[in-house]
Amino acid sequence: MKKLWKILAIGAFAAMLVLPQTAAAGVKFGIKGGANIANVNGDFTETIADWKSSVGFCAGIFLELNFGRILTIQPEVLYTMKGADAGTGKLKFDYIEIPVLLKIRIPMGSVHPFIFAGPAFGFNLKAVLDGIEVEDMPRADYSAVLGGGLQLGRSIHIDARYTMGLQKLAIPDLETIDLKNGVLSATIGLAF
Repeated sequence: MKKLWKILAIGAFAAMLVLPQTAAAGVKFGIKGGANIANVNGDFTETIADWKSSVGFCAGIFLELNFGRILTIQPEVLYTMKGADAGTGKLKFDYIEIPVLLKIRIPMGSVHPFIFAGPAFGFNLKAVLDGIEVEDMPRADYSAVLGGGLQLGRSIHIDARYTMGLQKLAIPDLETIDLKNGVLSATIGLAF
């Protein structure tokens, strides 16, 4: 829990350093939230081949660092739920995830379609396997993010993204299986 507070404090401090910039610099702050459809991908054995997706939510804050009308760098700090459902049990993860996205916007009137991609760094807050908390789960995770969406006016953002885990999940009793997180998310955000 102390690590979480340190991470959030560092993120808030970094945001305070950036926010005082003038509006002409093209910096916006925002909040977002939405739903996740999560699963684990990899080499399955017959005993876990029937794992299904689980539904969770994500929510957090973002900064838009605009470089002209087309190019944006968008760092985010999100709480996100990941995992899978095996029918007989569940694998659940809670993460603080920090994507840093390069966003390309197509200005077209008041609706701006956009695409984005970038890395995401995750910090595992909690891992639960079949109702039992997994203590020795690696805390760091990294992923690749790819997605797109629409900006409506100057402040409403709707996006869909796929976050592909790049690091093996070293789950006790399943460490011989190459499992990685995979999450499809849909969010709506409001920029100020």
